[in-house]
Amino acid sequence: MMKSDEVFSLSLDIGEAIIKCGGEVHRAEDTIKRINKAYGNNCSVFAIPTLIIAQSGSNIQLRKIEKKDTDLSELARLNELSRRLCYEENEEINVTRKKTYSEFTELICTLSATAAFCLFFGGSAVDAVFAAVTGIIITYAPYKKISLPLFSSNLADAFVAGISAHIPSALGISTNPDKIIIGSITLLVPGLTVVNAMRDMMSGDMAAGLFELFNSIISALGIALGIAGAILIFIQL
Repeated sequence: MMKSDEVFSLSLDIGEAIIKCGGEVHRAEDTIKRINKAYGNNCSVFAIPTLIIAQSGSNIQLRKIEKKDTDLSELARLNELSRRLCYEENEEINVTRKKTYSEFTELICTLSATAAFCLFFGGSAVDAVFAAVTGIIITYAPYKKISLPLFSSNLADAFVAGISAHIPSALGISTNPDKIIIGSITLLVPGLTVVNAMRDMMSGDMAAGLFELFNSIISALGIALGIAGAILIFIQL
């Protein structure tokens, strides 16, 4: 049987991991409360997408969330882990993130998604190929190793995508840069963040919901400015 402090700390580890892999804030708060309740801890939690503050008795902990990513398979694993904890099945508990997909699988998914969206929005087969290449460029570009803020990251990715989409036309290849751009920037669109924001607000967590919604707007603004900058350069040329 785990001690109260161990349960409290472990529940925060899981809540933090849930937010980091793309789960909504309300889900993280609810998970922390349920785990502590199952072990008899009276726990209070306040969370926003970048911070978790929790208190159980005299134990108060803060967790700052530095970086978020979307990983639904990891989110499903964490949900299953929290259920096991609530049923006090606490053997082999491992919150450390597991890499479910290989780099090759991620590469294929990136190629498929960008090419498919390009075709869906009216692009040709040639456009789809260049959209896939652009998607690979913005996914594995050297600057991705630098930890950039969300706005700066999306601005850089969108700018690179816009430049890459126009290069084939500049070389005399018959393509539609707009379709290539649409296909490639689907990797950047904050769709899940908007959904999570709506869920949090409908659950009554207005602070977290508005925070995520504003985050999505900033993200979309970065994408728009990046693409606009790339188009402006080629107009001037």
